[in-house]
Amino acid sequence: MKDIVILLATYNGERFLRQQFDSLFGQSNQDFRLAVHDDGSTDGTVEIINEYRDKYPDRIEIFYGNSCGGPKENFLWMLGRVEADYYLFCDQDDVWFPQKLQRSIEALTEAEGLIHHEGDEIQPVCVFTDMKVVDEELNVLSDSFIRYIGRLPSNTAYTQILIDNPAAGCTMCFNRQLRDLVVQLAPQLDMKKIPMHDVLVLETAAIMGQVVAIDEPMAYYRQTGFNTMGATTESESQKASRNLEDLKQGSIFAKKKAFVNEAREFAGELLKADWLPKDKKNILLRFSKIGEKGKFRRMSFYSKNNFTRAHHNLWFRLWV
Repeated sequence: MKDIVILLATYNGERFLRQQFDSLFGQSNQDFRLAVHDDGSTDGTVEIINEYRDKYPDRIEIFYGNSCGGPKENFLWMLGRVEADYYLFCDQDDVWFPQKLQRSIEALTEAEGLIHHEGDEIQPVCVFTDMKVVDEELNVLSDSFIRYIGRLPSNTAYTQILIDNPAAGCTMCFNRQLRDLVVQLAPQLDMKKIPMHDVLVLETAAIMGQVVAIDEPMAYYRQTGFNTMGATTESESQKASRNLEDLKQGSIFAKKKAFVNEAREFAGELLKADWLPKDKKNILLRFSKIGEKGKFRRMSFYSKNNFTRAHHNLWFRLWV
């Protein structure tokens, strides 16, 4: 039997934490253990964690101390300290559907089987699902988190993920092979240039193995107003008005370039990995420095190497 671990990072999450715990221990597949690290909560979060640890003493491992300073650092810290075959990230204020774990593990093991040949090593694989976006009371705002943020589940090439990541970490399930690559690389990285822990995991999977999308909601993504990386609640008209105002103020191009510059910095950090294939290393290196080239060179490079977004490819190719 495979060892499955769910990594739960918490910080001042007492309001919704019990509901998330109940959804985890209500999964159809209960062959998992839960590893929890609290990042210095000052509310009742730790008491709730201890309450559930007392209920499930053989299922929950708690890490104490070592304040990380944010979810990105917290999840990567845990990832480096927990040994397992399969890993899942879990946010404190979401609610998982009962089949989420089972469906994710099935998709992961199927992908491993399809790309594994006898005598070969299993490749890194990451599976992600969609979610329903809900308010604090679980009233549905959108049936698709991925489309709500303007992305497509099919955009899983490593060049697409750099600029248009479709996945949320709380939907990811990945294997030990992928975890080991991330853990090996993470200490070398400037964390200020890494968007989030989940993007690092997904990008590594796309470069070195396979990314699989389950285009079906498997959790409620709760919009609380305190999400670190929340789904945008702008309508198209609101977005158009904001872009028009930015254009009037002369800041629209600077904002869009800043967005892509962050992706270029991320690509530059990935170059520190000694496991990068030569061809992809070359593409990442060129992308990290493409801002130094002329517009037509940039446009040609983006088109040739599949730097595409679900939407807004025109401004991306013309201006950045």
